[in-house]
Amino acid sequence: MTVTREAGQSLDTHTHPFEAKALIVEGELTIRARESERRFQVGDVFHLASNESHSESYGPSGVVYLVGRK
Repeated sequence: MTVTREAGQSLDTHTHPFEAKALIVEGELTIRARESERRFQVGDVFHLASNESHSESYGPSGVVYLVGRK
């Protein structure tokens, strides 16, 4: 599925009841998880385990990513 998030927005700490793997196709995304922070840009892939606590913030152009859930 394709996810689009607007520029400069964010999501507070949360979890998902599924595993997620995603490919960034536009913009950038920063994820804070496991006491670290990582920025993902076009072509990068990120993975979140089921019920992994994390927060998200979106770059100055927002972000579009393709995500698969398991």
